[in-house]
Amino acid sequence: MRRKLTAVISVLVLCGVLLESASCGRGSAGTKEFVITENGQARSTIVMSKTPTEAEMFAVMELQYYIRIASGVLLPLKTDDQKPGGNIIAVGQNRYNKNSKLGFKELAPEGFRIKRSGRILSLVGADDAGTAFAVYEFLEKYLGIRWLWPGELGEVIPKNKTIAAGAVDLTQEPDFIWRDRGPGGALWGAATGPTEMHERELLLGVTREHQKQVELWEKRNKWGGLKIYGGHCLGEIFPPEKYGKTHPEYFALIKGEREIPGPDYDYKHRGQICTTNPDVVKVAVEWARDFFDKNPEYDGIHMTLNDGVGFCECANCMALDTGELINRPGIDAEEMKKQPGKYRIITDRAFTFMNQVAEELQKTHPGKYVMCMAYSRYTNPPKNIKPHKYVIPQYCLWSAYAHANPEEKAKHEEIAAGWAAMSDKMGIYEYFINGSWPGLHRLAPYRFAESIKWLYGRGITLYQTQSGDEFAINGLNYYVAGKLLWDTSLDEQQILDDFYATGFGSAADAIKRFHNRLIKAWDREIAKDKKVACYSMKDTRLLEYLTPGLFEQCYADLAEAQKLADDDLIRQRVEFYRKGLRYTQLMARATEASRKIVDKIHKDKNDAFGLVRFLADKENEQLVKEALAAWSERDTYADELKNDYVLAYFWVRYNSLTRYRFYVVNYLENMLKLFNTEGLTVKSAH
Repeated sequence: MRRKLTAVISVLVLCGVLLESASCGRGSAGTKEFVITENGQARSTIVMSKTPTEAEMFAVMELQYYIRIASGVLLPLKTDDQKPGGNIIAVGQNRYNKNSKLGFKELAPEGFRIKRSGRILSLVGADDAGTAFAVYEFLEKYLGIRWLWPGELGEVIPKNKTIAAGAVDLTQEPDFIWRDRGPGGALWGAATGPTEMHERELLLGVTREHQKQVELWEKRNKWGGLKIYGGHCLGEIFPPEKYGKTHPEYFALIKGEREIPGPDYDYKHRGQICTTNPDVVKVAVEWARDFFDKNPEYDGIHMTLNDGVGFCECANCMALDTGELINRPGIDAEEMKKQPGKYRIITDRAFTFMNQVAEELQKTHPGKYVMCMAYSRYTNPPKNIKPHKYVIPQYCLWSAYAHANPEEKAKHEEIAAGWAAMSDKMGIYEYFINGSWPGLHRLAPYRFAESIKWLYGRGITLYQTQSGDEFAINGLNYYVAGKLLWDTSLDEQQILDDFYATGFGSAADAIKRFHNRLIKAWDREIAKDKKVACYSMKDTRLLEYLTPGLFEQCYADLAEAQKLADDDLIRQRVEFYRKGLRYTQLMARATEASRKIVDKIHKDKNDAFGLVRFLADKENEQLVKEALAAWSERDTYADELKNDYVLAYFWVRYNSLTRYRFYVVNYLENMLKLFNTEGLTVKSAH
């Protein structure tokens, strides 16, 4: 945090036991206690403004609720024009806090004060978010409450009939001003229906209540910050149904023709624009102005170009490029020479466009930001321009979970440092999950922690994740990241030790061993070759990582945790992790069954008839049936758990409909049909 603790001494007396905050030093023996509840009786009143905001009211209700669950006492609630009884817990910007010298109005957005002055305990923020964070910090630091993952099972609420505080004086502000568990914008590849993640997953059977609990978990763990809309937004700004026929010149010129999206357009892929067309800039500016007129609470908007390629090849656009081509292994140099438009680095032209939009936008909406990902053909920093003061480049760092591989880490840091050096503000888009092998165990909390601290040290203070709800699988990554994005001075090992101790009690060591086993296995394989992370069925090294031996050891750790657990709640949490491990195992089995077929077909790389030979052997039909059965078992299991915070159901279905699972299963199903086709023969390749 930019402003750290100020003269802080804090001690709580919980049912006769002293609970001291680890970051706050020793309690003062001579300080008279601030009694909140005593032997099951209320000794304090919660006070709020007589005209509270909706957010302040919610923060008050959260405080009242958790104190009641912890102590069994429902504290009375008064407004600041009513006479309270006993001690006063003043929440939000009410007269008790406004008349004090707390200085909360001078804090950065989301900053807060927690301070005891005599019989008044103030929990107040610079804004509504800060007040909410003050409440959650108080509950966490001084009552021992934790929110390990969404839902009641993830809540840790120590029970104590007596709650009393000593001296408390705490000031906090966030280190990262944007801490967002994204993604936003068009994501789902479909020509009909919503493409934004949260709207689409409702159609998949994920409930509003599930989404609400995830949002609450994020809030309670201080995710938040700036409000920035969207992601890949070209489909919204330049809908082909509006401009396709009337202004085809708005769209990218490809091989001499304007590429206007057709009926299969998913509003995320292709559909690129001619960024040097002055009218295109005007349309983008007007769209941005209209957005901020209707949504003044937002700080910024994304104008990232669409996913995929198909960038404009007109003379004006290409004149802004440096002429450099991307350098990616596997892309033949001769192919790049034949299709230079496809492989050109276009960063300068992309950010020239963003700069022009931002410059015009400032004339009517000063202080509003335009964000653009540093991604695809515009990943590397520009050579001939710098981002406008109100343009935020967002480097797509894929991913710190691969930083056990020193080459990957060095590459990511070089690009991030280059952008940071030339930008007033800079963001990161970090892939905690990806669409190709979604929601499998990729536990890398130490790697993410190191990366977050490194980024902050370079002045990068905006951070968004590509996330899912796989809390039984990779939830530890999200938990640690949330803590450090708020306060980079925290120690990740202490965060983890606290997680295990508070959430698993006597089973803590076994769960820690379970997680560490997966962390080490991931690091070990990624250090050898990053292809374990996200590659095709043919190329992935997933099975070298997820071995039968690893699963056997992990299940043994969980079995030991169940034996050591001394209450039913902890046993349920252990079972939560077992469900997550089971999903990863089912995915590994389906992958293994499919790889047997792929490897058999491609056994001889020079055999152009490998597939035909495979189909000609009737015994291979059983392999195909086994693979299809494995995928079906995985799908059924995922459907059963879609609202249990175990796995990332949106991404599982995304993979099923658009990525490797889709291609593999379709491939297998077609094979099965061919096995039943009479008269199939194999001709010699010679």
